[in-house]
Amino acid sequence: MLKKLFLLFFFIFVGFIGYIFYWFKSPNPLNQDSVDYHLQEGSTFMRVAYDLEKLNVLRYPKLFIDYAKIMHLTGNLKIGTYRFHKDISPEEILTKLVKGDIVTIKVTIPEGLNIYQISEKLAQDFPKTTKENWLEIVNSKDLIPFLGLKTNAVNLEGFIFPETYVFDPNLSPKSVIKSILSEFKKNVTPEMFQKAKGLGLSPLEYITLSSIVEKETAVSSERERVAGVYWNRLKIKMRLQADPTVIYGIWNKYKGSITKRDLLTPTPYNTYTNYGLPPGPIASPGIASLKATLNPVSKDLYFVAKGDGTHIFSQNLKDHNIAVRKYVIFLKANRQKE
Repeated sequence: MLKKLFLLFFFIFVGFIGYIFYWFKSPNPLNQDSVDYHLQEGSTFMRVAYDLEKLNVLRYPKLFIDYAKIMHLTGNLKIGTYRFHKDISPEEILTKLVKGDIVTIKVTIPEGLNIYQISEKLAQDFPKTTKENWLEIVNSKDLIPFLGLKTNAVNLEGFIFPETYVFDPNLSPKSVIKSILSEFKKNVTPEMFQKAKGLGLSPLEYITLSSIVEKETAVSSERERVAGVYWNRLKIKMRLQADPTVIYGIWNKYKGSITKRDLLTPTPYNTYTNYGLPPGPIASPGIASLKATLNPVSKDLYFVAKGDGTHIFSQNLKDHNIAVRKYVIFLKANRQKE
């Protein structure tokens, strides 16, 4: 009799262990779709397990919790979005949670984009947030104190640091921008602002001049020389006459080609009609332009495009006019070829 009872309990035990093994390796048949679950700060392992049950990702959450406790796998969970495909088993769910295998996206902000272009780019990378919403965030003063600078900036233009970022796709828009501003603070150091101050520039003026340098040339060997041209003009109170500032001032009306009328259109950013720097940055400068602005090397006052991406620099108007004529001849020759 005892032998029969022992065998009965043995088979029940073996059957129970077998079912647990089967459950641990098998997906929930009620789960028909891939599910994204955002694990929030402060969430416990128990809460996550029961949340996944509600989403039909997991069956028997108590069993899942007990197993994880026995295996000492209920420690700190990584915050973020976890993607569970429809055929995922409890074993795979546990592996994802333990590894912190969250969903991420790469977001690249190139040098030289302004807040309008950046808002459009972020709306493509984060489809749940519209371009208008992104623009509202970066165009406000709300996050300016986060920079930790004494500045009279009216928005975040110039402070959205160009870099490739890795984000949780469900991160809040403000958290995304804060992460980007943190990268700015990490790269644009207090020592750089101190050097700018020694050159007579406030933090906002420093970023503004760097943004003009960024927009004027993409050739690394020219940046310090371009910076030098604008430094020299500022010193003698000569108008900067930077086309990119004019374009920024008429951004909503700009058609892709600057005209003589545009150059004469008065806006706060028109450096053909106004002296000195514009009231703020016109784009996000990269680290190369930020460094070049602090190390201007040039006796020049003028430069004009050669047509191949580089420029001809001149110290006087006579030489500059000769360079301009050469550029006009180059443009005409290329139009004829087309």
